[in-house]
Amino acid sequence: MQNLLIVLNLILFLIFFYKRIREGLHILQLENYYNDRYAVWMKRYLKKVLNVKVIGALCLPIILLVLNKVDVALIINGLLYFILITTMKKQQEKKAFVVTARIRRMYITYALMFAILVTLAILGKTKVAIGLANILTMLAYWLVYFVNLVNRPMEKSIRKGFCVKASKKLKEIPNLKVIGITGSYGKTSTKYAVNTILSQKFNTLMTPESYNTTMGVVRTINEQLTPTHQLFICEMGAKYVGDIQEICDIVKPNFGLVTAIGPQHLDTFKSLDNVRKTKLELVDSLPKEGLAFVNWEDENIRKSELPQNVVKFGLTKKADYYAENISITEYGSNFDVVLPDKAKIHIKTKLLGELNILNIVGAVAVADKLGMTAEEIKIGVKYLKPVNHRLQLKQNPNGSIIIDDAYNSNIKGATMALEVLKSFENKQRVLITPGIVELGDKAMEINRNLGKKAAECADYVILVGEEQTKPILKGLQDKHYPKQNTFVAKNLQEALQEMNRITASNTVILLENDLPDNYL
Repeated sequence: MQNLLIVLNLILFLIFFYKRIREGLHILQLENYYNDRYAVWMKRYLKKVLNVKVIGALCLPIILLVLNKVDVALIINGLLYFILITTMKKQQEKKAFVVTARIRRMYITYALMFAILVTLAILGKTKVAIGLANILTMLAYWLVYFVNLVNRPMEKSIRKGFCVKASKKLKEIPNLKVIGITGSYGKTSTKYAVNTILSQKFNTLMTPESYNTTMGVVRTINEQLTPTHQLFICEMGAKYVGDIQEICDIVKPNFGLVTAIGPQHLDTFKSLDNVRKTKLELVDSLPKEGLAFVNWEDENIRKSELPQNVVKFGLTKKADYYAENISITEYGSNFDVVLPDKAKIHIKTKLLGELNILNIVGAVAVADKLGMTAEEIKIGVKYLKPVNHRLQLKQNPNGSIIIDDAYNSNIKGATMALEVLKSFENKQRVLITPGIVELGDKAMEINRNLGKKAAECADYVILVGEEQTKPILKGLQDKHYPKQNTFVAKNLQEALQEMNRITASNTVILLENDLPDNYL
């Protein structure tokens, strides 16, 4: 009988333990497997990590085991595990958990732990096995941190192997040119614009979606790059000083484009100077004959020390390539791109907002320097489409319009998105936002300014999350925004319910930023 109870307890432990570590692994994955960032999440959600209900329930059987009430402890322990399993709420995931090779390797480490528990039980160490199982369950979230730490040397070795393979593959295509794209915001949209235009003349490969980490770039090279490719357009993201340099050391870019330098990821960068230093690692990595394309509208770029081989793009005559005669409506944008010593190129696009105009001008500058004709560039622009969740216009069946700008937000992009919302005159304009995250000690100031801007552009504001949106609410109050036109939702589901309640056929809704699972 006791053996059956032991087996049942170990099975129930395994089910509940897996449910807990799976959530922890999902958060670790969202934090790009950085233990320090995962530790910040654990500190933020200490009540979840130190679940009083779980600790209280699983301590009782341990006490009974210490008192040598083994059979009673096993029965109660099994019942408690069953209750915990059946009452555990299923988490709604916005970004799905992916069982990658790295996750599978972590699973093997957990399997070894479980094998130790089974071995102890077989050897008759029942009290030790069950007591240890309960302790592991209580510390499940910490175990995610610990296993990631233990596996680090192995992961580092595997990572190095993939990087060496990618470097070797790049060297085997000597005529391949690499275009690196980085910036605090606008990287992905600019990458798509550059790739769409250049693909009219060249055989291009770009890093897909938001694959902009070292391993994302390496994976793209190893799995997709072929000898027939002429250009590799490589998005480069960073959260720490040196991240861009690490990618550059592998891909050896011939050209670099910097979209912006701003207060993004300050929780890891700590200062704007560190952001500047990191983004300009791309420019510093270029060869002497290389070219750096920079957004000359960005004040932080203008203040930076730049080499001589810089091509400036922007919206004024101070830049080498710039847009003029700009007309932006709810239907798209019309403008002319002025090129040095060449005829203007008239651009007509369905893309919304000034930021997209900047992206296109930057892409035109790259295309022109690579020898594309005006006609080839214009054909490429015709194929431009909004990138998913970046000022993407969607029509609802009831006639209302959604401006989907739900991808990770920044103050510049959010301001421009609000200007797009404002352009929808004669409509009810609704903003739904949780604010801007990863801003470190600048979060209060930037989100308060976001609230002030929202007061000028939105007729109704739905804020997602009671805590992080307090600065936005304060900014709205600074502008004497009507209190009855504001709704603070506990979560996204409640926000969408409120949206459905107020939405009519003449409503346009801006979804600005979307909190990932590690911020809920």
